[in-house]
Amino acid sequence: MTSETNNIIERKAISDLLNGGYFYIPPYQRGYRWTPTQVTQLLHDLFSYANETHGSNHQNIEGDYYCLQPVVARPVTNDNIIKPILSEGAVVNEDNPVWEIIDGQQRLTTIYILYKYLMTKEGISDEELEEDYGGKKLYHLVYATRKDSAQFLEDLGKSDKDTASNIDYFHMQQAYDTIDQWIRGKGEYAETGGIALCRRYQLDETVKNVRTTLFNLLNAGKGKKNTTGSVQILWYELSKWSDAINEFRKINTGKIYLTDAELIKALFLKRQTEGLEHIQMQRALEWENIENTLHNDSFWYFLNRRKNEMPNRIDIIFQLAYKAEYMKDVPDDKIDEKLKECETKLQDKNRIFNFYYDKFDGLNGEALTTKIEKEWDAVSKVFHVLEDWYEDVVCYNLIGMLCQYNGNLLPKSYIHFIGMEENQSREDFKKWLKNEIRKQVADISARSGQINISYGDPKVFNLLLLLNVNHLNRQVEQTKDDLNKIGAIYKFPFAVLTSQDWDIEHIDSFTKNGLKRVDDQKKWIDTAMDDLKNKLEENEEAKNEINRLRDNEKLMDAINKLRQLAEETDAGEEIKNNIGNLTLLDSTTNRSYGNSLFITKRKTIIERMKNGVFVPVSTSYVFMKLFDEEGTRRTQWTEGDMKSYQKYICEELRDYLNTEEN
Repeated sequence: MTSETNNIIERKAISDLLNGGYFYIPPYQRGYRWTPTQVTQLLHDLFSYANETHGSNHQNIEGDYYCLQPVVARPVTNDNIIKPILSEGAVVNEDNPVWEIIDGQQRLTTIYILYKYLMTKEGISDEELEEDYGGKKLYHLVYATRKDSAQFLEDLGKSDKDTASNIDYFHMQQAYDTIDQWIRGKGEYAETGGIALCRRYQLDETVKNVRTTLFNLLNAGKGKKNTTGSVQILWYELSKWSDAINEFRKINTGKIYLTDAELIKALFLKRQTEGLEHIQMQRALEWENIENTLHNDSFWYFLNRRKNEMPNRIDIIFQLAYKAEYMKDVPDDKIDEKLKECETKLQDKNRIFNFYYDKFDGLNGEALTTKIEKEWDAVSKVFHVLEDWYEDVVCYNLIGMLCQYNGNLLPKSYIHFIGMEENQSREDFKKWLKNEIRKQVADISARSGQINISYGDPKVFNLLLLLNVNHLNRQVEQTKDDLNKIGAIYKFPFAVLTSQDWDIEHIDSFTKNGLKRVDDQKKWIDTAMDDLKNKLEENEEAKNEINRLRDNEKLMDAINKLRQLAEETDAGEEIKNNIGNLTLLDSTTNRSYGNSLFITKRKTIIERMKNGVFVPVSTSYVFMKLFDEEGTRRTQWTEGDMKSYQKYICEELRDYLNTEEN
């Protein structure tokens, strides 16, 4: 691998871009389109940052900076592009090339317009900028689709031009005018613009003060070691041999979004020292293996709830590595509090990328190679621990259960695991996991075969899920088979759980409110008659009466007669909403039979199980009537069944529920 094919990522201050360089916006890019809202949001953020962390009344925070989203660029090598856009006397070489902007041109253009405005209003010429501000030169922007775009941008503020016929120039002029209005606090920005912010920060309420603050901020931080109080961008530099159009397509169609993971990848896989290409290649293969494993939904969803989907799944590995370091030496009783604090920090843009960038920044040669190897080892450790948990059936089920409860329980589990004493075993870790689950259901009591939870309580779902997961773990503990060969059959399918919507199903769910429409009533009668055909054949009189009621449109009377024949009775709301009448079922199955008789539900679920549809094991037990100790009423769900089922739940979850008597 040569340096010509090695992408580079680094932070650059806006000040570092003020060297008179050329940025070329290729024809496949759309024109400038930032709205006044986007422009004023940037101005607000910049001015607030300058005064909240580096204003005259605040203490400077060493190394702190305001970071914009990435700019993706590559050097232009085509002379047919370079020659027409260069000003007379401009010098372009390998150290100072023309840059093709693949992503980020909207930000670069807005910063250009802002800086141009500040120069104009402060009366600073190009010559004075170079002479009085350390050799600074405003960069040039050239849009391929607008040949005179560079000149238009350079002339902003010098004269009024008709921009109505050119949509790109209209938006550029609009941005310039918006900046002027916001800084002077005019029009709609009287209460939200720069003057209003001066009032908030107890500064002199002058336009000069606003302009000076922004100008100083954009000029701050030149050089890698002087970032404090500056505006930085993430500079993602592709090799000159890369396919710019393909890279643009990837970024803008969502195939590759520059998440922390993509930015971090460039840090870990960049070449450090000649002769170590094989190490970089090995690391690239390891990275690919991690990504492939995480894209196995069975692996991914034992670590995640659906609500926690990430743009790039490998981000989870870096988040865990970051949290492990952040939480180092934190006492157990402070873990939950510190994890919440850590989550808040991770809301910041590119927090983890900056975490690694700062570790590597300023290092070269062997020192950089050693540091990258150390950090990669920590990343690999995270992955291998997760992989190890996945292979252990009981750990898989317990951790998957915890992750369904609360996303923060995954980092908490990892931090506990890597901090265990050498004399502690895998069984000790499993005991710890069970105790964490116990905490999640601590306020659910089970006394004398009764559980104090009913329909409507959000913890019913957690309880029923735990019932199914724990059943599998008990089977593992009792089996004498080789788990290396058949362990997968005892793993709860969290991927299936997260791919579907789930209902808390009333096993006996009949209610007249669900059968208001005549068509629904007739359909219910037809289905029930089909499911009760054996009983109807034995009772011709009842069959004839039901048909007569149906024909005479006395549909609810027919329904009640069928329910009598099925020996279903109206249970009170308290009994109906009791945990003994609740089970977990996917919403597709549940809503397919709605308000049907138990016999109809049972038939539907058994048929779906035959067709390979996942039905939680405890739900299958319910509809297979395994709690009917007498085994005489396969077509009914009785109060006796409810009591037996609730007793089963109490016994199954005795290690988790509060069973102490008052």
